[in-house]
Amino acid sequence: MEKSDYATVAYHGCFDVAAKKEILLLLKTLYNIDSFQKEQARNLKIISNNLDAHPLIVGTHTRRESLKSGVVYERFELPTVSLETFEDLIVNGIFPKIYRDRGGMYVQVDSEVLKEARTNRGMTQRELAEAVGINKKVIYEHEKKQLRMLLEIAQRLEKILENKIITPAEVFKKYEEHGVPKDELEKSIEIHLKKLGFKTDFVKQAPFDVFAKEKSMIISDIENNRRKMKKRVISLKAFVNIVKKPTVLITERTKEDQILGIPVVQRKELEGYQTGKELIKKAKRVSYEAV
Repeated sequence: MEKSDYATVAYHGCFDVAAKKEILLLLKTLYNIDSFQKEQARNLKIISNNLDAHPLIVGTHTRRESLKSGVVYERFELPTVSLETFEDLIVNGIFPKIYRDRGGMYVQVDSEVLKEARTNRGMTQRELAEAVGINKKVIYEHEKKQLRMLLEIAQRLEKILENKIITPAEVFKKYEEHGVPKDELEKSIEIHLKKLGFKTDFVKQAPFDVFAKEKSMIISDIENNRRKMKKRVISLKAFVNIVKKPTVLITERTKEDQILGIPVVQRKELEGYQTGKELIKKAKRVSYEAV
């Protein structure tokens, strides 16, 4: 990724690498993709939803087979690819076209192109279906909306229609997922942030704990253990250097006004704020120089 001019940072949690160029990628790397857990997927979706990022799992095999090049496997709705497919995507800009599912190999069909190609050939839906050896309903449904189709059927359609109807797989997707506070401290912080006009979202297994949205977004780590806070802030700072978002550390008590260039806010200080602008002003003091 660095050879392709991505800025990268490593982390051990719901993702292993965050990489930023035009887009922000969150990569989870596994040998066996079946070891990927639902909670990891959920946290990746929460981060992606808030930072407009794209999660991607990169692996080598499942319990039953090696991952094939040019094929997208999905785990808890997240796109999963082989290292070869990932390299084609990042280095060469070649998107995979095939999905691996329980029923076999599938592709996404462009409904408008399918309908236009059939019409241009002067064929009815029934005539096209009979030529391919499928039910008319299949043609009807795939012309009505974007759906996946068995690879072999799509290939037969392309041959008969003399037109490309298969589209690249949707690797960079959007997700709607939200988290909740994990303890009383986070619940208390949520209450105060909402009073200041922020919408909040919480995540686990990440370098930070909460997203706070107003006009500006704040990424915050919440920690009442000073030793843990100092340890986690290294990972948080590395991530902040990539995403360039206003950031604060929220804690019960500390003497520091900032740690590694990240402003520190005590809970009592947060409770004394009257508007969200005060917190945003402090969060924007974060420095993005390297750790």
